[in-house]
Amino acid sequence: MTDRELKKLKREDLLELLIAQSKENEDLKSRLREAMDQLNSRRITVENAGSIAEAALQLNGVFVAAQDAAAQYLENIQQLSSRQEEISAQLEKESRETADRLLAETEAKCQALETDTTAKCYAMIQQAKLESESYWHTVSEKLEAFYRDHAGLKELLSFNEQRKAGQ
Repeated sequence: MTDRELKKLKREDLLELLIAQSKENEDLKSRLREAMDQLNSRRITVENAGSIAEAALQLNGVFVAAQDAAAQYLENIQQLSSRQEEISAQLEKESRETADRLLAETEAKCQALETDTTAKCYAMIQQAKLESESYWHTVSEKLEAFYRDHAGLKELLSFNEQRKAGQ
């Protein structure tokens, strides 16, 4: 703007221009400070690094640290995997031992049941023999009594046998 244009502006417009100029001035000062900070930071880095080669070596240190961290991570994963395998093996061993123990207990129970059943069967057979012998003895006595009571029948049977033999 020219001086003539400035003289024609009202007081409010002049104040607005002044405020806008102040804001722009503050913004430029802030940007200048940031640029100076960046410049100082770069100077410190260059002074510390000494040269581009040294700066590259420092960057390599970061990569070495990253590589070490990755190696440590892999080692930790391998250790965890190894522990998991050990735990799995232990659980499998315990499961097998439990299964073997249960199998042995079941076989012992089966053997005891078989022995008990065999003894019961033998007792039942002996009881059946005794009952059958008793029944046979009773039937024999009744047949003998019947035979004695019917002696005439005996003679008839003898006569019949002689007759068959003579024919």
